[in-house]
Amino acid sequence: MLRFGIPSKGAGYDATLALLESCGLRVTRANPRQYTATLRGLPDTEVLLHRPADIVEKVAEGSIDIGVSGLDLVHEQCHDDDELLVILDDLGFWRTELVFAVPQGWVDVSSWQDLADLAVEMQARGRRLRIATKYANTVRNFCYRQGINVFELIESQGATEAAPSLGYADIIADITETGSAIRENKLKIVGGSMLRSQAVLIGSRRSLRADPARLVPVRQLVELIEARRRGRLFYSLTANVPGDSVEIVGRLVTARRELAGLQGPTISPVWSKFSAEAAAPPWYAVNVVVPHEELLPAIDHLRGIGAFSITTVQVQHVFQSQSEAYARLLTALA
Repeated sequence: MLRFGIPSKGAGYDATLALLESCGLRVTRANPRQYTATLRGLPDTEVLLHRPADIVEKVAEGSIDIGVSGLDLVHEQCHDDDELLVILDDLGFWRTELVFAVPQGWVDVSSWQDLADLAVEMQARGRRLRIATKYANTVRNFCYRQGINVFELIESQGATEAAPSLGYADIIADITETGSAIRENKLKIVGGSMLRSQAVLIGSRRSLRADPARLVPVRQLVELIEARRRGRLFYSLTANVPGDSVEIVGRLVTARRELAGLQGPTISPVWSKFSAEAAAPPWYAVNVVVPHEELLPAIDHLRGIGAFSITTVQVQHVFQSQSEAYARLLTALA
């Protein structure tokens, strides 16, 4: 059995289930209190529900084969661990940033260099800059790279934003999605983002290498997620276009190559209900697949060559000749 770890509750659980269902896979639990489930559509797979931080730990040690967690947790817990592999680096949800935040009254502090200068000034006064964070390893390494060399990390597992107002830290380093909690606690972000994070699919080099049979469902899962994520970027357009021949219609459609589909348009004759009328021109059904940002330009181009009855459908999946992510995984396991 492939052991697949997913978040046990909250927004991560809901988003993971939505992603899997969009790929035709459904997590089924006997009851809501159970922490194991099956994955309909992917045989020989056991779903294990854990906290995201525990998923990273268990994948790294090999007790779970693959799992969904946050890139921030991967960096914090296992950044230098060769046994943990990032198979898919963006699942499309859990987008956050790790940032420094200081009291809004610190008007002279707006950059990482300002924090480095402040740390030196505090050291001259006999104390260290106190930073409350859940990400001690990531923050420590980042501070040293930015020249912030004198500081003290205060472990925070609760509401980190409240640390300065409660007096046990001077500033914080925490993840944020919108920054609203930081502003509500009278703090401001300085220096930009230390780390941009999102949900990722991770795998255990040790367990996948030990049992190659587990790679069969892994390939299926990776292919489906990769193709689904790619498919959401495209629309399929179908339109009726008049013309004297397939060749003429093809030249008209491909006059703007960037709007002519992934490889080119599919063109086929239409049996018009007006074909009995002598003056009726031949019609051709044209189908093209275009990126979502080119949807309106493509529609305008088709209108410009006489098309009407243009319909659109969002593409569900786009499969390439091979899965890029799975190919990278095989290389990493070799």
